[in-house]
Amino acid sequence: MARPWRRGSTPGATPSATPSATPGATPGATPERALEDQPDTAKEQAHIPEHYFLPPANPSPFEGTLNASLNAILEFGRYYPDAMAVMDVLRAPVSTSTDWKIILGTTLRLDEASLLPTARLLLEDIFFLVTRKLFPEQIAQNRKLMARLYEAKKSQSMRTSLRYDMLLEWFKRNNNHFFIVESRPLPVLPNPLLAPTGYAQQYPGRYPRMENVWASLIAGPPEGWKSHKKAETMKHHITALDELLLFTDSEVQGWSSIKLFQKTLQVLLLWQWLRKNTEKMEDMDVDSWKELDGRAEESEWVRDGK
Repeated sequence: MARPWRRGSTPGATPSATPSATPGATPGATPERALEDQPDTAKEQAHIPEHYFLPPANPSPFEGTLNASLNAILEFGRYYPDAMAVMDVLRAPVSTSTDWKIILGTTLRLDEASLLPTARLLLEDIFFLVTRKLFPEQIAQNRKLMARLYEAKKSQSMRTSLRYDMLLEWFKRNNNHFFIVESRPLPVLPNPLLAPTGYAQQYPGRYPRMENVWASLIAGPPEGWKSHKKAETMKHHITALDELLLFTDSEVQGWSSIKLFQKTLQVLLLWQWLRKNTEKMEDMDVDSWKELDGRAEESEWVRDGK
């Protein structure tokens, strides 16, 4: 399986996990040997990309609500009137019969000609709308509901299928351990999100890329989680979803039109699944999570970890 780090990045230790030379160190000691002597958490982090450990945005640019996504979709439709058919489907309740290939193809007029420059730009902006705004909003919402779930059901499995990080398969290391990132307390000091200078002029209406998007989404409350058990359940499991939120403008511009079209189909479908799962969690929350009563191995909402 592909590694969860991005192209061009080098998997390496985070500052907290990087062993440093100290006076009186054992002769012949190496960074690898020093790492072996560290706690398991440090060993795991040494194989996780550094962007997961960047300072999170504070305040968060995401409300963590469906309304925030629906408003963003509506605003996008106003900016791109030709894309209103796509936006209408995104705003509507999720339907399993949605054929995104036909909807996108009709909007981009693929039956009339090859992808024109204006259609190409529209497709890129739809891709970034989903990956830089809609996904983060529903992931933030999903994590809020996860916190409520694990507070109400302290023994609930981490493999509950409605979690955002259960949409796709968890990445594993060579030793069969999963790539997991802790949910650390949100720092008290402000760290506002600032768009690159001139970005709004170069890409009007497009959300800028956040290098620290995952650090921001995963961050816990400033006071930390109430218990070790709660902290364990709120850990983030790295999947193929992670990379989708991190593609740069230049990377996407370098894709062929076919690849861009396929990737956009993928993220639209995944976001619908995430939205549907999160809405189901909201319904369960209202009903005090009664659907999750009973044994995990007998629950339709817990996926086998084998």
